[in-house]
Amino acid sequence: MNDEIWKDREVAGAFLNERSLHIPDRQRQLEVALRVMRFAPVEPRRVLDLGAGDAVILATVLEAFPQASGIALDFSPLMLEQARERLAKFGDRATTVEADLRSSEWLQAVSGPFDAVLSGLAIHHFTHERKRALYREVHELLVPGGVFLNLEHVSSPTPRVEEMFNDMMTAHLYARRCGRGEVVTLEQVRRDYLERPDRAANICAAGEEQCQWLREIGFVDVDCFWKYFELAIFGGFRPMSEE
Repeated sequence: MNDEIWKDREVAGAFLNERSLHIPDRQRQLEVALRVMRFAPVEPRRVLDLGAGDAVILATVLEAFPQASGIALDFSPLMLEQARERLAKFGDRATTVEADLRSSEWLQAVSGPFDAVLSGLAIHHFTHERKRALYREVHELLVPGGVFLNLEHVSSPTPRVEEMFNDMMTAHLYARRCGRGEVVTLEQVRRDYLERPDRAANICAAGEEQCQWLREIGFVDVDCFWKYFELAIFGGFRPMSEE
């Protein structure tokens, strides 16, 4: 499958080294996620970070909620090595698990329930059918009132809007690369971005379509809480009571 590329240490390492360069407004996205979590009916005492990478999301949550503990789950050994380094300061509040989200077998690697489940830039690598199944699995893992948030790469509604996103990303990357002293042209940056090796692994779906899937599964207060072209944060809550 295309997402096997993330087990390649060179590709995974390049992503980790360049994430702050590649993802605009990353800090704002984390702030929005924390704000939504603070409105959950239950305190986030047990947190699960799916496709955690180096666990920047889980670490941010554990910093913000000192009573919380969490699990960083990923299928890339290199990502998990980096996650353990980042989470070491939290001691036994944080653990890592190697598991593959592409099938429901990952559920055997964790023991629910959880007060919050988050994911960042991972689920868009799965087929739409698998996305929906995974959202259903997450719903069942949450306590009543628990929150699910996906900080995700979504699809553009039209080719013109996709070109707007690519133009924004090219300008962002050009400014960042020039800012750190690289001598590059705008066209070179655009080519590097559009021809990056992990691009073929993307199977993006529209944010609103995915929000509708969440509603159909049973999540409430579902919304896209933040969006910048193809970068979005969406999610919802498991109801406090289910009839």
